[in-house]
Amino acid sequence: MRINLYTTAALALALTACGGNVAPEQTATDKTSTAPFCTPNASATKAEGGEIAAAAANTYTYQTEGGIDAKVYKPKETATITFSDFPKTVEEFKKAQETLGTTPAGAVLLELFAFEIYNHDHAAGTECLNMANTSSNVDCVLRILKDRYNPSYGDYYTPQLVATFLNGATPENGYKASKPFKVTVRSHPKNGYEDSNSLKGTVLHLEAFSNGYDTNWRGISVVKSKGEKYYKVVNNPATYTQCKPVSFKTDDEYTDIWNQ
Repeated sequence: MRINLYTTAALALALTACGGNVAPEQTATDKTSTAPFCTPNASATKAEGGEIAAAAANTYTYQTEGGIDAKVYKPKETATITFSDFPKTVEEFKKAQETLGTTPAGAVLLELFAFEIYNHDHAAGTECLNMANTSSNVDCVLRILKDRYNPSYGDYYTPQLVATFLNGATPENGYKASKPFKVTVRSHPKNGYEDSNSLKGTVLHLEAFSNGYDTNWRGISVVKSKGEKYYKVVNNPATYTQCKPVSFKTDDEYTDIWNQ
């Protein structure tokens, strides 16, 4: 179903105030797919049967199971992306966006990638966040992340933020994720898709699963504007609010994702 933006004028206000909910999508024909994204200088050649063999030592792969129809809203339609590792530089992020950014669920994962790069390098992370978000959303994200990833901010410092979205990671196990990494995204159970003249595209309301909050499904909205190649995050405060700390009942300390 499609809802004309004029019937939901509140959306425009929410987008400019770091609020609201928008969800990711994938094509109607999206099924299980596999492809790699490589670091710069990595050479890849297609092998027999359509598989892609990567020659570089530092190659990342992802696989999408399920899919979210970007044209027709279907409540709770789910996509799970399995991936081998996190990109750690701007160039690696760009490579990831080339393959992940063309689907709504992929755009959600790219936002998490950008969060984690920002955790380690604010300058590089800011560049990635600008690529992953619409211009109307990125300032909202950066304003909060500078506190989330500041060790001097006490309980507001949450380096485990992205880990909460990974399969198997919980406060009780120090947010140690299962390998390979997995992130699950679904279409919002109630909020359909909305056409937006200001964004020149259809806003998809999605949710990402996390074990870091009392409410597991965290709202995130994406859009692919007319003439653009990639989906971008347009609204997602639920993904960067303060998450649960590592449980005091465990002896485990949080281990950085890049070292898990």
